Amino acid sequence: MNKSLLSILLIISSILLSNLALYGIRRKKIPGAFAFSILLIAMTFHSLGYSFELLSDSVEKMYFGIRIEYIGVSFFPFLIMLFAREYADERKFANRYMLCLLITVNIATLVFVNTNSYHFLFYSSVSLDSSLGFNALKLEKGIWYYVHIAVLCFSNLYSIIVFAVKSKKSKGDYRTKALFMLVGVTIPLVVFTVYILGFGPACIDLLPFSYIFMSLLIGVGLFRYDMLFLTPITHEMVFNAVDDAVLVTDRNGMLISFNHASKQFFPSLEGIRAGESIKLIRELFNYDFESYKDIYELDDRIYNFKLIEMKNNRGRLYVINDITESEQAKKQLEILATRDTLTGIYNRRHFMNQIEKDVTQGVFVIIDIDYFKNINDKFGHTEGDKVLRYFGYEFKTFFKEHMVCRYGGEEFAIFIQNDDLDKAFLKLEAFRERIVSNTTTLRFTFSAGMAAYETGRISNTIIEADKKLYEAKENGRNQIRY
Repeated sequence: MNKSLLSILLIISSILLSNLALYGIRRKKIPGAFAFSILLIAMTFHSLGYSFELLSDSVEKMYFGIRIEYIGVSFFPFLIMLFAREYADERKFANRYMLCLLITVNIATLVFVNTNSYHFLFYSSVSLDSSLGFNALKLEKGIWYYVHIAVLCFSNLYSIIVFAVKSKKSKGDYRTKALFMLVGVTIPLVVFTVYILGFGPACIDLLPFSYIFMSLLIGVGLFRYDMLFLTPITHEMVFNAVDDAVLVTDRNGMLISFNHASKQFFPSLEGIRAGESIKLIRELFNYDFESYKDIYELDDRIYNFKLIEMKNNRGRLYVINDITESEQAKKQLEILATRDTLTGIYNRRHFMNQIEKDVTQGVFVIIDIDYFKNINDKFGHTEGDKVLRYFGYEFKTFFKEHMVCRYGGEEFAIFIQNDDLDKAFLKLEAFRERIVSNTTTLRFTFSAGMAAYETGRISNTIIEADKKLYEAKENGRNQIRY
């Protein structure tokens, strides 16, 4: 076996590991990326130190290589647990007390390795072995070595369980991502088990050679499937600088990210994490994400949804803005354009437009409140307005299935659709008697003129109804003529 070749492989591995670590640090916004990068740096120390150990020819120089190795190896248990914790957001078991305990044990390991010649707690003996055709360290394990191994296995087992659970709970690309993590952390454990059981070459540590495979798998899982397609600058600008809610999902509808404004729009997001379904947002239970509606009403608010499909169907971006005020303003403008502000019923323009557009036949009626000028002159315009408001309310309530309007001043109009003059007269006469018996406001009466309408003859119909109204007023008022 050529130790120079092994050293070169380890140096190449160190270069790859360090570059991947730098790449991860630049993408530290991805959950677990920063912890993984520190773990890669620790592996780099192990690989470089072991390369130096293999190239050395004396016990002293070789053990100096071990000291370099354990700058990283000592902290493997802590970093592995931290990485799994940060990625899966599992803080119940891997809490700060557990992490403090681990790092204390890891620091003790580093101290014992560097002071081993005084107590031999880590290695009970250190000697040379030439059975492979070159000098290699033969290390007899001490008590603390097995403590370190037990803690390392415990940390590895924790990460395997965490990634297995994460994989089971996830869907789509998040499941693929978790599987990469699971396989990645399993590789060193398998290799280490082979080494401990003595199935590999004597005096050769196989673990550093597994790092490159592990780091590639985990790197692919983190950075190929991270789904944060936006650069940090764009992320900051779009996600946290806009007032609109922004929700990003993968192709399976799993939430990838959401901005601060989203939590103000949908408070239940506080309890939802990345990787969970967008359908878990309580405020959006009734929103159909499959058919995609651009307008959604929630309680007394109105939201506009804008859907952006990502390239290659990799995911979706929902931009949601609150259009309540603009919609209310629009409705108010519609009301102002179609309604009489005093009585709340249709104005003349809208009424006539509806007749010309939607009506084929029926009866057109013009109504005039009798002696309304006298009411204004004697009791004032405030009382006059009360009379108009009362009449408008009773008019639309009594004829709720027909179109009514304020025709102008004290004049009102109604179109009784699909009725002949006789039937329309009976309805209008019943309404006249109701107004005569009014006790709510000042007592008043009205006169009315009726005319039959056929499509395209609105002008003639209005003239005819106006003539009949004039007849009613000339013949004593408080009556209906047709």
